[in-house]
Amino acid sequence: MEYNSFLLQTTVVLHDNEYSEYELNMIYNFITLVDDDILVDYKHSNTIPDYKNDLELFIDIVDKLIKIFERTEEYDKCLLLKNKKEESMKIF
Repeated sequence: MEYNSFLLQTTVVLHDNEYSEYELNMIYNFITLVDDDILVDYKHSNTIPDYKNDLELFIDIVDKLIKIFERTEEYDKCLLLKNKKEESMKIF
């Protein structure tokens, strides 16, 4: 599934903390638009063996984004991401 490859790319981009504003916004926009159907798909797929499933990976990415936007004091984005995490945890 193409969404899984986006998760992998996101992990690579965020891993080194060397991302452009464009990359960060692209990741943020994708993450905030993920719907329940995609979250359920993530729950039933496992792209990276270190994670139980891709939903766990998705939640980890959301947590990293929250930290990034807290540092830049973009609290409106943090709130939206926290809500997305909450949605994800219900499916988890």
